[in-house]
Amino acid sequence: MILKDVLAKEKKAAFMLGNEAIVRGALEADVKVVAFYPGAPTSEVLDTFSDALGSFDYQMEITTNEKVALEVCAGASFAGIRSLTAMKSVGMNVASDTLFALGYTGVKGGLVLVVADDPHAHSSQSEQDGRFFAPNAYIPMLEPSSPQEAKNMVKKAFEISEKHRVPVIIRTVTRVNHQSGIVKLGDIKRSDFKKVRWKELNEEYTTLGAVARKKKLQMLERTAKLAEEFEKSEFNFAKQTDSDVGVVTASVSYLHLLEALKMLKLKDKVSILKLGTTFPLPKNIIKNFIEKLKKVIVVEELSAYLESELFAIAKDVNPALLILGKKSGIFSEAWEYNPNIVAKGIASAMGVKYAGHEAIAEEAKKINILLWLPAPSHFCST
Repeated sequence: MILKDVLAKEKKAAFMLGNEAIVRGALEADVKVVAFYPGAPTSEVLDTFSDALGSFDYQMEITTNEKVALEVCAGASFAGIRSLTAMKSVGMNVASDTLFALGYTGVKGGLVLVVADDPHAHSSQSEQDGRFFAPNAYIPMLEPSSPQEAKNMVKKAFEISEKHRVPVIIRTVTRVNHQSGIVKLGDIKRSDFKKVRWKELNEEYTTLGAVARKKKLQMLERTAKLAEEFEKSEFNFAKQTDSDVGVVTASVSYLHLLEALKMLKLKDKVSILKLGTTFPLPKNIIKNFIEKLKKVIVVEELSAYLESELFAIAKDVNPALLILGKKSGIFSEAWEYNPNIVAKGIASAMGVKYAGHEAIAEEAKKINILLWLPAPSHFCST
């Protein structure tokens, strides 16, 4: 890490890790409180904020667990102060009690929650898919595919959070957190850290019985407004071709897809819908994308989250549409993807030959490359 790039006040392009870009986005958004319990693949978010202490006026805590970290940020947000925490999806299990309550109570100052999944369980005890927290808690979710998008989405998430009075989840995966790339830096405009008197807040941050029932209706109304807003989000975009085959994807799978299509020489022969707002989903964008297609391939890591939504949307808009993904068996729900795995799945779905995966494995055997070196397990925070 080159800390001076993360802290740079001039506009320039810098090479940085996805986790560092998340910190940069938060600093540009004038975050005032950050709290963490350490855990890979988000550890560098904590490390970078720690290294930057003293350069900017924010408060930082390393807490007992992820639930406490989220509650520290919630307290700051209730007082109107922007806050951020980051954790792995396994840690979100610990914090979920607070997350579900925040869906009801709402927030005041922007609150951004970075939740990182760990496909292939590099540093986790499971390959949990954290995307399902968002619809269950009625919390909006954005998914970056690159460091630049990570920075941009963090800044936008603070705006969404304050506009709709709701926490916002930035869902990442290991290959987004630990991916490096060129990031265009924006202005850093910091405001003074002002003390807030709790007696002046006049807010209701409780839920029980009739209060909870009333707030549930407000949550549904808020989600409907977010869905309408996400239809116009700059983070969703489609590349249309004359083909009757399309691909729907999100997160780092989008980058794997681009490489896979180059390898298959299919770059301009399929339409692509890249989603950045994955809850609530921009259903009109999806409908417009699939309505004239004959086949859609869904490229996503872990569970069939997007694929299941596609089936539900297609039954009304294009019931004859063939949807291929995990449910059809061309992709597995296990492990993380790479361009070869995606190319193999795309080739299977489109009926073209692709021997790249097998050829690479065979070549590795010839030159005696060890693809996986045995190593002892360690805790993710080490």
